Amino acid sequence: MRKVTVGFIGAGQISELHARGYEDNPTGRLVALADANPEVVRHRAQEYAIETTYTDYHDLLSDPGIDAVEILLPHHLHLPVTLDALAAGKHVSLQKP
Repeated sequence: MRKVTVGFIGAGQISELHARGYEDNPTGRLVALADANPEVVRHRAQEYAIETTYTDYHDLLSDPGIDAVEILLPHHLHLPVTLDALAAGKHVSLQKP
């Protein structure tokens, strides 16, 4: 079975918990990160051993190699980013407060 490829939109502190869910995951694999802060995305990519990074989440959404996204952003950004992800044809994981 092919693993679902996942990208994180937002690489802040909460991404550490979400990344753990992909360690040895038989059905999904974390393949890309997007964060507006280049330093944060570089650090997390190194920490998670991810090669594909973006500083604009729209670039991640246009990547045909990504099946699904986890939106790990501040709450006030959830709606617009979720709508963009759905419009791009991505499956979306979003947690609300």
